[in-house]
Amino acid sequence: MKHNRVLDDVATTHLTERQVELTKYCPLNDAASQLASTLARMALVLACSPGWAQTGGEQAAIVIEATAAAARWVGNSDTASVLAGVDSAQAGGVSSLPMIHGLGDDRIRTLVNGVPIAAACPMHMNPPLSYIDPANASWIEVLPGATPVSLGGDSIGGTILVESARPTFAPTDGAVERDASVSSFYRSNGAAIGGEAAASMATSAFIFAYEGSGVRAQDYRDGAGEKINASRFETSNQHITAAYRSGKNLYEVQAALQYMPYEGFPNADMDLTKNVGAFINTRYQGGFDWGDMKISAYYDHVLHQMNGNTPDRYPPSLNITGFGVFPTLERGQDFGYRVELDITASARDTLRFGNELHGQTLDDRWPGAPVGAMFDYVSINNGTRTQLGTFAEWERRWSGRWTTLGGVRNDTIWMDTGPVQGYEGIDPTAQSFNASHRARTDVHVDATLSTRYQPDDQESYSLAVARKNRSPNFYERYAWGKNTIGTITWFGDGNGYTGNPDLKPETAYTASISGDWHDRAARLWEVKVTSYYTGVQDYIGVVAICGPACSGMPGSQLMFANHRARLYGTDVSAVYALSNTPEVGVFRLTGSGGFVRGDDLSTQTNLYHMMPLHGTIGLEHQRGQWSSALEFRAVDRKTQVDTTRLEPQTPSYTILNLRTAYQWRSVRFDLAITNLLDREYENPLGGTWQSDLYRPGYPGPTFHPLPASGRSFDTGVTVRL
Repeated sequence: MKHNRVLDDVATTHLTERQVELTKYCPLNDAASQLASTLARMALVLACSPGWAQTGGEQAAIVIEATAAAARWVGNSDTASVLAGVDSAQAGGVSSLPMIHGLGDDRIRTLVNGVPIAAACPMHMNPPLSYIDPANASWIEVLPGATPVSLGGDSIGGTILVESARPTFAPTDGAVERDASVSSFYRSNGAAIGGEAAASMATSAFIFAYEGSGVRAQDYRDGAGEKINASRFETSNQHITAAYRSGKNLYEVQAALQYMPYEGFPNADMDLTKNVGAFINTRYQGGFDWGDMKISAYYDHVLHQMNGNTPDRYPPSLNITGFGVFPTLERGQDFGYRVELDITASARDTLRFGNELHGQTLDDRWPGAPVGAMFDYVSINNGTRTQLGTFAEWERRWSGRWTTLGGVRNDTIWMDTGPVQGYEGIDPTAQSFNASHRARTDVHVDATLSTRYQPDDQESYSLAVARKNRSPNFYERYAWGKNTIGTITWFGDGNGYTGNPDLKPETAYTASISGDWHDRAARLWEVKVTSYYTGVQDYIGVVAICGPACSGMPGSQLMFANHRARLYGTDVSAVYALSNTPEVGVFRLTGSGGFVRGDDLSTQTNLYHMMPLHGTIGLEHQRGQWSSALEFRAVDRKTQVDTTRLEPQTPSYTILNLRTAYQWRSVRFDLAITNLLDREYENPLGGTWQSDLYRPGYPGPTFHPLPASGRSFDTGVTVRL
C-alpha cells in the first residue's frame, strides 16, 4: 500500500498496546499498523480521499495524523476539533460541529459505533460526536463530499465514522488475556482536569471490555487574559462491550451512558444544564464463501435540559429574560437497524447491497411555571422522523491501475408532529400551525460514481461525482414560533429561527478531483491536491422576518427557506522527510491548507460559516521513545460573511503549538503548549459572543466575535497496567 509510505520511517513498536482494528474501508499496511498500535487509547484520525473510501488494498488513500493524535487528546476534549482535514464550528467544550467543505451539522452523516445519533436540542448542543471522548475513539474515518452510497443517505456534506475499540481476542484456545490502562491530564487554561480508564478480559472466543472517561473544566481565558463566561463544562462517558466469536462469525453488544451535568455555550443564549444519554447497540458480522454479512440494531434515549439565565452567564443583577429562569426540556430517541451484504462476484468484482432504518422521536417543551406562565410552551410535540433506505454498489478492479466504484440509493423520509401551544395557550400562531397539514413524505434518489487511476508508482488520480439528498430536520420544518420568545436560537449567531413545513429536501450535485504525487521510493515526499464543486438545489437558507430594528434585539428573526447555492474550494497537503539517521532520528516537514467559498445564489449573499484561506506547517521529530512537533497555523481575514445572519468579520491570525511525548516502558508522558505566544484572536467559525452581550459601557446588547482560547500548558500521563 502506497499511501502510508511517509509514515514507514516513523513507525515504531515501542508500545504493545491493544491492536487497533480497522475495517477494510481504510486498510493499513504493516508499518502503519505498528504505528497505530502505539496510539491505542488515543484518537487515531483517518481521512480517506473524497469519493474513495471503500476500496481495499492499494486503492485506499489514507492520511494519518498519528504523531498529533495523542497530544490532541491531552489538549482537547472535543472530538470534532481533532478531526484531520475538518473544520469545526465552535460551540460548547465538547460539542463543536464538524464542517466538511463548507457543509456541516445535519448535512454530514455522523455514525458513532455505527449509530446515527440525532441532536435532541434546538441548538444542537448534543451532536453525535459529543457522545464519545477523543480518548475512547480508536479510529475516526472522514469521507468528504461524494461518499459511497453504502455510507451515505440523508446527507450531502460527507460522512464521519467513529469507532471505539473493537474486540481483540486471545490468540490461542485456553489462553486468557487481561489488559488495563489509566490516564490523566491537566490543562492550565480553564483548569481542566480529566482522565480515562480501560480494562478488558478476553479468551479466544469471548471478550468483555470497559472504557470510561471524564473531564471537568472552568471558564477559559482568551489571549488577553479575559475570562469567557459560560464556557465551563463537565461530562463523563461509560462504555461496555461484550463479544463472542465462533469461526467467521462475530457477535457484539455495546452499551454506553453519558452524564453531562453542565456545559456552557458562550456563543448561545442558553446553556446546557443536564444531558443524559443511554445507548445500546448490537452487531453481527459473518464471513461466508460468497462474501460477508453485517447486521446491526440500536436504540438510544436522550434527556436534555437547558436554561437561559444560568448564574455564570450574566451578573446576578442582570435578568435579560425578565423571568429569572428560562428552562427547556427535550426528550429524544433513535432506533433502527442496518443489513449489508458484501458479495465477491469475481476476483475483480464486489457487489454490496443493503437496507437500513433510522427512526427518531423528539418532544420539546419549555415549562411555563418557572417563568410565571399558565401553560408550558410546546415547541415540538412528539415529533417523529423515519428514514428507510436501500442501496446497491458495484466495485470493479479493471486492472492493477484502474478501479471504479458506483452505486445508487433510495431513501424515503416520513415526518410528522402533534399540535402545539404557547405560554398563553393556543395563541393565533399556534392555532394556525395546528390547523395545517403537518405530515410530510420525501423521496430521495442518490447516486455516486468514482474512479481511480494510477499510471505508475509515483502518481495517482481520483475523480468522483455524486447526487446526494437531505431532508429538513425537526426544527427546520416544525419550529413554529415567530416572536422574540418563541423563535429558536441556533448556529451560534444570536438570531432567532422559525421553521417552514413546506421546505423541500436539499439536492446536491458534487464533483471532486484529486491528484497524489510522491517519490518513486515512496519514503521521501508526497503532495496531494483535491478540488471540489457542489451545487445545491433547494438549499435550506434563511429569509428575514424581522431585523434588529423591529425585534428590539441585536439579532434578527429569520425563517428557513429553500434557495440555490454553490460551494467550491481546494485542499492541499504535503509531507517531506528531512532526515532519517540513528543519531538524530527522523525529521519531517508537514503542511496542509485549503479554502472554501459558498454563495447563496438566490439572495446573492455569502453562505454562513465559510472558513477563509488557512494553512498549517509542522516540523515533526522522532528519535527512540521521544516524539515532538512544532506547529505553525495561519488563518486569513474573514470578510466573506453572511450579512443576513449578521455574521461578524474576523481578523487574520497566526498561532504556534508545541508538543512532545516520551514513552518509558509502559508509561507515556505528554506535554503540550497550545497557543504558545498567547495570541489574542477569534475563530472565524466561532459565532458571536452571547455571554458578553451586555458589556459594561455599551448602550445596549452588542454582538462581538467570540474570542478563542489563550495559552494553555497541557500535561498528560498514560499507564498500561
